[in-house]
Amino acid sequence: MVSQNKIQDPEQELIEAIAAFDKDPEGYARFAYPWGEGVLEGVPGPRKWQTSVLKKIGERLQNPKTRFQPILIAVASGHGIGKSAEISIILDWAISTCEDCKVLVTANTDTQLRTKTMPEITKWHNLSITKHWFEITATAIYSKAKGHDKTWRMDAVPWSAHNTEAFAGMHNKKKRIVVIFDEASKIDDKIWEVTEGALTDEDTEIIWIAFGNPTRNTGRFKDCFGKYKHRWINMQIDSREVEGTNKVQIQKWIDDYGVDSDFVKVRVRGMFPSASFKQFISTNDVDAAFGKHLTESQYKWAPKILTLDPAWEGDDELVIGLRQGLAFRILETMPFNDN
Repeated sequence: MVSQNKIQDPEQELIEAIAAFDKDPEGYARFAYPWGEGVLEGVPGPRKWQTSVLKKIGERLQNPKTRFQPILIAVASGHGIGKSAEISIILDWAISTCEDCKVLVTANTDTQLRTKTMPEITKWHNLSITKHWFEITATAIYSKAKGHDKTWRMDAVPWSAHNTEAFAGMHNKKKRIVVIFDEASKIDDKIWEVTEGALTDEDTEIIWIAFGNPTRNTGRFKDCFGKYKHRWINMQIDSREVEGTNKVQIQKWIDDYGVDSDFVKVRVRGMFPSASFKQFISTNDVDAAFGKHLTESQYKWAPKILTLDPAWEGDDELVIGLRQGLAFRILETMPFNDN
């Protein structure tokens, strides 16, 4: 006969099982969802690239030297790779395995947030083994634990460059903060700058992940793969290499536009375009010009042309230059002015 005190409550068993995944999002993902059943029939688990992201988070959290250093991950991808599912799994793991965890999700537009991001989050929440621990609304998921509804939650918040307060108050000392940008390429640089203020809490697990199609070759999302790449774990995912994508449609795009076209680079290969919408000289041409040094002495026959590039705001500088033939040099720079 089994002793009465050895019979454990199933809910307590679940709590203990989930707690064991507090630094193992991949393990949580494989445990918490009914893979191969119902709407996940034929799906044995997370896709390879999704698993890679989950593992990178786990590795950083399991290392005492990096656990409390901000984990910054940027994923640029083509269409159809399952980034909304990955967003949903990460935030579900985050709030399920850490008491009083705070998660903030935003997207390029309010419409994207309401009609695409949140419905996918809702779908995966309802598949999760921990769904009964939380209440869910159109814009939030919060704990049912008494007194924790304000401190243990996920909020989907539309951004505004003129109203950044929601992103300025993301502090949760000695707990966990997760910030997720969906379609990050079109989120204003001011929101990125304000969000960085949430990275200062000590002894806190801080995870910031930016997902998106690389639609713009300027801005902070692009900088995650450029001048700030030393801070970010960055990944570029080609839709052709991901399980479950529509390879027939992808090949049609390649046939129509060419594999090196900006259309295919952005929507398939997870690469930033060569030229932005307002860009006259492509980035590829600029890169090719690096390292070439020309002087006016090579173009004595050409007229000297004084150039001025004014700057009206932000961090740009006003630049006065001299061009003669193909040679150019800067004569003077100064902060932006009001003319």
